[in-house]
Amino acid sequence: MFKLFANAQVLQPDMSLRHCDLLVQDDCFYDLLEPGVKSSKPVESEVDLDGQIVFPGLINSHDHLIDSCWTGLGKVPAANWFEWDQSVHESPEYRLMQRLSVTDLYVIGMYKNIVSGATTVVDHFPAEISSTFTGHPLVSLLEHFYLAHSVSHHQLKWGSNPGEQFRQARGILPFIIHAGEGIHQDIREEVEQLNRLGAIEKNTVLVNATFLEDTELQLIASRGAAIVWLPNSSERIFGRQPDIKKIHELKIPLTIGTDSSITGSTNLLAELKKAWQYSQQHLQGSITAKDLVKMVTSDAARIFGVEKQVGAIVPGRKADFIVFKQQPETDCFEQFINMKPEHFSMVVHKGMMMVGNDEFRRISAIDFSQYSEVKINGTAKILYGQPSQLLERMRHKLDSAIVFPFFDIASED
Repeated sequence: MFKLFANAQVLQPDMSLRHCDLLVQDDCFYDLLEPGVKSSKPVESEVDLDGQIVFPGLINSHDHLIDSCWTGLGKVPAANWFEWDQSVHESPEYRLMQRLSVTDLYVIGMYKNIVSGATTVVDHFPAEISSTFTGHPLVSLLEHFYLAHSVSHHQLKWGSNPGEQFRQARGILPFIIHAGEGIHQDIREEVEQLNRLGAIEKNTVLVNATFLEDTELQLIASRGAAIVWLPNSSERIFGRQPDIKKIHELKIPLTIGTDSSITGSTNLLAELKKAWQYSQQHLQGSITAKDLVKMVTSDAARIFGVEKQVGAIVPGRKADFIVFKQQPETDCFEQFINMKPEHFSMVVHKGMMMVGNDEFRRISAIDFSQYSEVKINGTAKILYGQPSQLLERMRHKLDSAIVFPFFDIASED
């Protein structure tokens, strides 16, 4: 099936905008046509985007979907991640969460991501659970990677030991691990331990890095490893940010994630806004809004080895994209950084609209009984699935009228 999204301003891999018609075949981009040029393929549905901007779907480089919660948990600020983690498990809200099924937690986390434009999610959790949800219509989960929680004695026991996980990655697939999440001596030595294991290489992705120091960052840079920045999580839990200035100066590959919602993070848009504010306040704006959009699209795709599948609007890649109206006399990247989910005209995952305005019903020749009419933060939208039933079921199990700040919806009357 071919779908034509005509009259669009499409973000190119060089971060420029191109006025063109976007042709999608099934779940992939097929071609970018000059405006008005008739497609040689039989187009089954066509939508005039009226000059709206089209960005690639975002990549959330770090989440724990199983820890989707309606509020931030734990005693903060904390000196070490394991102290915060213990306080989380002792909280009444966490105990209440245990009434919910793994499926409900994952799906609500997927909704959190898709409504904010994140079409690909790196769910940092053992494959025994996470792989159950690959292939879900709402978002794509990164499939091929190896992981450990961390390398310190306080690590959560996720599968085989970190050294073995790194070796299995064979220097090709991403090896994802937390590092620098505290001041305890055991945590201070994590980078050194990873180095002794030979586990800091180009395929290594270090998450958080809040307390890493210059010498450690220089080692990471020399090996070509990457870092995932979690702006809101770092600030709430530890009361500080990583040394982003040094990371930027050393040209360490950098991307951005939300972390789980129990950290107090809401969605990837909020992370981008926090990162941009940090750059404005502490880095003289050296990391621009355009840089940040690149970090969560093509840069993230390259870091996780999926640049041939996602991260840019290029023929052959998955048709994941976001549509929004540009405000007059406004830089589109700065506008995007300050947007909220209800401002998007449409979010498309693998060629199918997951959330969008009513005017775009006709883009998908599918049974719209698969969709719901809802209000997201008060704005009417069409949303894939039956989210109101999901929320009602969760509230019944919890015996509480919870509201997820990242997914505040109401059914349309």
